[in-house]
Amino acid sequence: MMGKAKDEIMPTGVYIWVDVRDLALAHVKAMEVPEAANKRFFVTAGYFSNKEIAQIIAKNFPQYKNELPTEKTPGGDYPEGGIYKYNNKRVQEVLGIKFRSLEESIVDTVKSLQAVGA
Repeated sequence: MMGKAKDEIMPTGVYIWVDVRDLALAHVKAMEVPEAANKRFFVTAGYFSNKEIAQIIAKNFPQYKNELPTEKTPGGDYPEGGIYKYNNKRVQEVLGIKFRSLEESIVDTVKSLQAVGA
């Protein structure tokens, strides 16, 4: 968004994510839902890559087009050979969490950054 990844997108690192609003809701539900007692929850919405984040910003905020990497910019993608699996079924079934999409989370994040002048 600020033009620091035009030549190469940084490696993603950890490929799972969760919107902080969903995480906060999971904490509250874990205290309120009786069936959650004495259980552990893996709160993650799914996979992401830094390349996907750049693509979402480009799609939704054309004013940053000149600052963002292009489709041909190397880096920031999933590793060859795939990545690990996760299971967030318990969070959805016991706590009733319906996770926000990556796109919604990124769009809201950019809007929030814009609101504070970033």
